[in-house]
Amino acid sequence: MGNRLGWILAGIFGAFVIIVLVTVLFFPSPTDPTQATTGPGMLKLQRPSEPLTTLLPSAPDGEGNAADDYRQAMKSYDKNTEAIQAMFKHYYALMKDEYRLTDDDVALLNSVAKPIAAGAAKKDMSFYFSEQMKVTYDRPVEAERFQSIVDAPRMLFAHYIGKGEGSYPAAEKRMFDVLSLGQHLIDERARLDIVRTGIGLQKIACELLGHLYAKWNKPERVNAVREYRAGLGDMSSIYTDLDNVMRTFARAESGANGPHPGDIFNLVANHADRAVRVEAILSLGMVKLTCAGRGDRKRVRDLINEKLDSDDPIEKSAAKCADALDEKGLKGLIRGK
Repeated sequence: MGNRLGWILAGIFGAFVIIVLVTVLFFPSPTDPTQATTGPGMLKLQRPSEPLTTLLPSAPDGEGNAADDYRQAMKSYDKNTEAIQAMFKHYYALMKDEYRLTDDDVALLNSVAKPIAAGAAKKDMSFYFSEQMKVTYDRPVEAERFQSIVDAPRMLFAHYIGKGEGSYPAAEKRMFDVLSLGQHLIDERARLDIVRTGIGLQKIACELLGHLYAKWNKPERVNAVREYRAGLGDMSSIYTDLDNVMRTFARAESGANGPHPGDIFNLVANHADRAVRVEAILSLGMVKLTCAGRGDRKRVRDLINEKLDSDDPIEKSAAKCADALDEKGLKGLIRGK
């Protein structure tokens, strides 16, 4: 009886060992994510804690695509780049009322600011992706272009403040336009850098509106700006942390230089923000070339293949870029870090 029981136990143990070996050999586990992507709020869609109507009298509700107007603003800026940049050198002097714009200066700035205002009045924007635009490892140039065109309403804001209280509403309107533009960039959720640019532009608008309302003796508006700005800070902090996860080449457990595989897998599969997922999909290309574990190699391949079939054109374009990344391209990315 004892021998029989022993054989039974041995058989059970042997079967267990076989199951473990088969699992390890044929179904290896990928690396687990770290606290960097499993902490509170790290997978949530980040929004300002206060609605935009905390500062705006009403939410933009115009019809059409605001991107058409913003592209017109960019064309006008490109046509007058040298003159606008020369004017902007006097921005701080203008803010201190130590410099004045001419009528011609104002007209030129309005050639950029007016289409921005037209776009800001519209409810929706679809700017980033078209057949001519591909997702690449380069940071999107559109982020810098949006930052540039906002120089025009900033200069006009300073100009109207200098003209006295009667022009304060005009100054306020210029920053309302920047707030709406920034919200459009955030809401499109196309690329993380563009979302972060939207946050940054809203921070600029909040700073200037706070300055205006202090001069205008509107303490309740100063407080509203402060509350909205605090929420932007929270968003910015989380997105900066996530950007570091995807762009920082740390020494991985395998000894290879690359983003942490488990964190990238977690962001691709589970993050609620498309802008974050797109950057994480790009990071799959790096993980593909730097991970060592069989489970990680299988997981990265599965995720790239899944996103190559995505119905979302931005995700699909990012997956094509990740799929095409080779050792030469990876070395270029590492040098650029």
